[in-house]
Amino acid sequence: MHDTLRDIKPLIAFNDNSLALFVIAILLGILLMVYFFIKSYRHAQTKCKTDCEKYYFYQFSNIDWSKPKEAAYLATKYGLILAKDRRRRELFIQLRESLDSYKYKKDAHEVDEKTLNYYNLYKQVCDESL
Repeated sequence: MHDTLRDIKPLIAFNDNSLALFVIAILLGILLMVYFFIKSYRHAQTKCKTDCEKYYFYQFSNIDWSKPKEAAYLATKYGLILAKDRRRRELFIQLRESLDSYKYKKDAHEVDEKTLNYYNLYKQVCDESL
C-alpha cells in the first residue's frame, strides 16, 4: 500500500505584488481626492465672487437712511467692497468724503441731497457692472 502513496509536491514560488498594488491604489485615490478638492475649491471661489458681489450690492442698495450714522458706516463698508474698477473707486471716494461728516458725530443730522445723489449714482454704476 505504501507503494501507491505519493509525496506532496513543494509549493510553487510566484511573485507577490499585492503590497505594491495596494500602495499604488492608495496613492492614486489620494491624488484623485486632491484633484477633485482643488477643482471644487476653484469652482466655489469663482462662483462665490459673483454671488458675494450680488449679496453685497443687495445689502448696499437696501440701506436704511433713517439712521444716518449707521447708514454711513454700512455704505462705507459695502461700497468699499464693491469698488473694483477705476470708475467705481473714484465714485466711492466722492461718496466716502460726503459720508465722513455723518460717521464721527454722536448725533448725526439727516442725510442731505448731495450725499444721496452720490449714493444713488454709485449704486447705479455698481448695478450696471454686475
